[in-house]
Amino acid sequence: MKNYLPKLERYILSLKNNVSSLRSKNPFSIIISSIALVFLLLLYFTIPTFYNYENYEEEIQKKVSKDFKLNLKNISNITYLIVPAPHFLIEECDLYFANDSNEKITTVRNLKINIYSKNLHKKDEIELKNINLNKLDLDLQYIDIKNFYNHLKYSITKPIYFTNSNLFFREHNNEIISISKIKKFEYFSNLQNKEKQLNILGNLFGSDISLKWKKDYLSPSITESNIKFKYPNINIFNKFNNEEEELTLAQTNIKFSKNNLNLNYKFNSERIELFDDESKKINYSKLIGNIKLDPFFFDLNLILSGIKIQTVLNNIFLNLYKINKSSHTNFNGNLKISLNEINNRLFEDLIININFLDKKISLNESSLHLKKVGKINFSDPEIYEKNQKIFVKSKIKFNVSNQEELFRRFLIPRQNRVDLNKVYFEIEYNVDEGNYYLSNINFNKGNNNKPIFYEINNIQQLNNLISREFKKISLE
Repeated sequence: MKNYLPKLERYILSLKNNVSSLRSKNPFSIIISSIALVFLLLLYFTIPTFYNYENYEEEIQKKVSKDFKLNLKNISNITYLIVPAPHFLIEECDLYFANDSNEKITTVRNLKINIYSKNLHKKDEIELKNINLNKLDLDLQYIDIKNFYNHLKYSITKPIYFTNSNLFFREHNNEIISISKIKKFEYFSNLQNKEKQLNILGNLFGSDISLKWKKDYLSPSITESNIKFKYPNINIFNKFNNEEEELTLAQTNIKFSKNNLNLNYKFNSERIELFDDESKKINYSKLIGNIKLDPFFFDLNLILSGIKIQTVLNNIFLNLYKINKSSHTNFNGNLKISLNEINNRLFEDLIININFLDKKISLNESSLHLKKVGKINFSDPEIYEKNQKIFVKSKIKFNVSNQEELFRRFLIPRQNRVDLNKVYFEIEYNVDEGNYYLSNINFNKGNNNKPIFYEINNIQQLNNLISREFKKISLE
């Protein structure tokens, strides 16, 4: 039979070419020829069903390893099907990365391997087209992520697709820390465009997410990725250049609403160095500094732009409260957050200094400038919960640099004006409701009168409070 199969294949091709020439001569001949063509095509595509696949397991393993850089083990029940396209169906097998045959990725059921329609009459020359999986459960640990990264970085692979699947990621103690839904996964090397691509549509942390990664083989040291979250609307673009053996150069741009955060950095296994891109000065946020990885310690300066002061404070305090309850002993470092461009009538140049040391968090030496008037310095800040709401409390020292501007700004009558350089008070901020409370307002640091709390919700209330305090001190 083997001797006749090549002749059959050639005959089918010649029959297809001759159908058009018969069209003008005899309609009946067209019908007969079409029936013959369909019959012969069905015969051709069903040839592999006559093969004995009991001994074909080793051949499948070799082809999958060569074309997809994956190892299949414990294969059971290989069948050949022609609908909707010629493919092999493996009832069950274990899946491994070719670069680590000891760590099983998962056990797969109904593994579909599509094949090209040519050379179906030669079992040993059948070419694999792509792998398709559906409703896959991937239970991954760090070693699996590492193996996939190496596969992504070094392997040239034919397309691997899977849909409607679940991804579980576990820590070293086998505890699940992340569950993700994968709606669509496409992973392949496009040799025609000389690119390698990874495209994922899924759901992470309750938000729809799309990830696109590519590597241009004409510039193999450079990789790019783009991650988009739908809710909230965040777009993260990364570009990595590992041309240098000792350091990888990287650029990251994070877009959130109308805000941009630019990260320019280089890293290796010992440290990460973030540096300033001085070409971008307006409407761009930046992170500058150093991170040592062993032992872990960071010294970072986050410069924010185009963000409301209320948004910054709420996010800082809410996250610090969460971190303070679960901070790790080895999470140590300094983070300086600067907000220079504040769209506010009263304030400018917010600086929050956060120090993490041995599970303790300190915000001392933080400050805020009152426009053209002076500088507000925070000390002994405390974040706590009361009545199921988050509060921040801090002592304040207000250094007055321009008394005339202070009197004008807060409408202090001339008869109530006094000579002063410093004002002391305490402030309490309800993070959940956005309310401010002032207490212990005095012009002498040693004054320890019983605190009286004043709620401040707008500038008019602040003006009235300051005017009353100046009137009191002038009468004294």
